Amino acid sequence: MIDLSPVTVMSPELTVIVTVVEGGAALVRCLDALSIQIDPPAMEVIVPYDDTIAAVNGLQPRFPGVRFLALGCITVPDTKADAFAQHVRYDCRRAGGLRAARGRLVGMLEDRGWPRADWARTMVLLHDSLPHAAVGGAIESGAEGIVRKAVFFCDFGRYEQPVPNSDAEYLSDINICYKRTALEGVRSLWEQRYQEATVNWALRRQGLHLSAQPRVVQQREALSLRQALTERVQWGRTFGQVRGRTTSRSSCILRVAAAPLLPPLLLLRHIRKQLSLGRRPWSFVSVMPATIVLLLFWTIGEAIGELEAACAITPRSNNPGVSLS
Repeated sequence: MIDLSPVTVMSPELTVIVTVVEGGAALVRCLDALSIQIDPPAMEVIVPYDDTIAAVNGLQPRFPGVRFLALGCITVPDTKADAFAQHVRYDCRRAGGLRAARGRLVGMLEDRGWPRADWARTMVLLHDSLPHAAVGGAIESGAEGIVRKAVFFCDFGRYEQPVPNSDAEYLSDINICYKRTALEGVRSLWEQRYQEATVNWALRRQGLHLSAQPRVVQQREALSLRQALTERVQWGRTFGQVRGRTTSRSSCILRVAAAPLLPPLLLLRHIRKQLSLGRRPWSFVSVMPATIVLLLFWTIGEAIGELEAACAITPRSNNPGVSLS
């Protein structure tokens, strides 16, 4: 076990960045889980925070060995769209943590996704045995209620057990660990704002590995349907912007025109993935109505983001765009 004591780790083997999303009890639960890791490596834990959540620094006396990293004011592009603005802040908090990280490995968690007791040691062992740039792990559901279960199904269904131990096309930023050398090679992509899709697409040639061993439990607090739908639109918008910036304007317009086809295709993809992993249909059929609505609102947001990217006068990269949904 590890005691997150005031003793400074001079040469950490692993840096763990905890992104504050829920705050409060969720953050305490996550930091508590990190404090009782079994056979942990030399580890530093960083909690980046900006002025909007400055109160989290009040946890310093309870967790004296955690580095609560003040980022000051984060300027967001659209203060009217709260969920969109929040997503930008999450990305900037992650980037702040990455800039401060000193470990040869850099892991990322989200406060509402707390790690199992062997998480840290498992990530180190996997990286020591694999050449891949990044390793991701399984995500278990702690969700209760139809809305939260549907949101989990949409966001993390592909990472739910059983997870095959294999090379992967996608990894989640709530359970991921990078080799620091690989991250430094794409520093320009995350230095100001870390976006999972952009960074992981750039690292695909160096390998992404998904393992069933390093596990986190994703457990959201109360979530209304209205809040969930607002998130879908704004998070879909974020993804649409990212993908739109990596492809031509004509491709953006074509995808927007084809948007009505996207919800049934995404639903089919989710169902096929669940069945391919040997899961029983009853485990996800009960959330299908809510899932369909969430996918509809995601599609609206993605189309908005694609249009915004198509209208922006900015250079485009050659990274291929793919859907995270």
